[in-house]
Amino acid sequence: MMTMYTLRCPGCEEPFNLRLGIGPAKMARFYAPCPHCSLPIRGRSHGQDLESHRVEFEAEALPSEASLDADFVTVDPNVPSKYNAAQRGELGTFPTMTLVHLVGDERAGALFETFSRSRTAAEKLWPKVRRIYEYYLVEDWRNFDKAGRAAFDDWQAKSTTHERATMAHQAVAIATISMTDGIDDSARRYLYRFHVKHTSALRSSAYIHSARADVASGLVPGLQRSVFDVIDRFIGHFEAWQMGVLRRVMPPDRLPLLRELTLFRDEFDILRDLYQQGFETVCKTLRFAVAAQNTVKRQSPGDFGTDLPNGVDLKANPTSLKAFDDKLSNAARLAFVRQVPGWQDYAALLNNRTRNAIGHATARHDLRTGRVFSDKEPAGVQYLDLVADVFGVFDALCTSLQVLRAVRVVSSPDFKNAPL
Repeated sequence: MMTMYTLRCPGCEEPFNLRLGIGPAKMARFYAPCPHCSLPIRGRSHGQDLESHRVEFEAEALPSEASLDADFVTVDPNVPSKYNAAQRGELGTFPTMTLVHLVGDERAGALFETFSRSRTAAEKLWPKVRRIYEYYLVEDWRNFDKAGRAAFDDWQAKSTTHERATMAHQAVAIATISMTDGIDDSARRYLYRFHVKHTSALRSSAYIHSARADVASGLVPGLQRSVFDVIDRFIGHFEAWQMGVLRRVMPPDRLPLLRELTLFRDEFDILRDLYQQGFETVCKTLRFAVAAQNTVKRQSPGDFGTDLPNGVDLKANPTSLKAFDDKLSNAARLAFVRQVPGWQDYAALLNNRTRNAIGHATARHDLRTGRVFSDKEPAGVQYLDLVADVFGVFDALCTSLQVLRAVRVVSSPDFKNAPL
């Protein structure tokens, strides 16, 4: 809903009216540009309902009748808006109308359903699922089943290692898929094709031995913990990146409309850290996908062949999975994934250009333009583009956990008679 506030700019000291969109929020950091001098005025919004909702500004709040004729700006921290939009119905003035205009009538219902479903999953389901997976990681099976029954009515206790692994990862998948969309299937296609290659590679004793060695060394369990912890951190800041779904849902011919709009959130530090941590963590799991590909293509998980991948400057391919991890940059690792048919869109979720731009020491969110600038990106990128990229990394991160499940199951004692 929209609420009107009258503020005095702490810079030019002119009064103005702010039409602010508010919604449920743990703590939304936003800003509003003064219509007189363009000074960005920061604010914070928090509260899950109208009665408890609170808004604070780094500016003096005036009585609402103090400046009825003053200029006004429109800002919504949860929806791209146009702060100088003046006419009712103009793009960027009212959140619901703006979203419907951006995605079209035929997709609007699905978008609003996604918002509702994802918020419920983040706030209500994920805390329960987090307990399930925590108990899975430490193999506390009594509390594992107790947490499972509390989260899912159809939960059934199992006694085998691979069944418990499947249940734990399915619980995570149910929660995280609810936070993404049903339009971009890049991550799902990657996971499906990985499973096909993984199943085929299981005919190779070298592949099974490699997977079991990675589990026995602690590599796979350690990555399961790392990926899960980063997923949990992403969900803890769900409100900061949830609007990243917009670019996925919008028809391509309407994407240029976003050039007129700004997402007036002031959480660049959060998004930057999430993106970098998620990016690095996903790249650590890519070895398992290329191991399956190498086995299917060349009968050995560590055989990368002689053909160099496109897009990176390599003199020679790595000679083992350890060399793949230790000697290659993330860009080079992604190049090996990108060259596999059906996996290129997954690799595109990890935009190395974005990571380099925001990871540079000069990166900053310019509140006057709503763009992120750095020496690596002097022209700047829209803040909403960064939000969309963080959303994509979350999708990739959740998929990587399911890849780890498949590798972990290979070492299960339930399959002790499997060939070595």
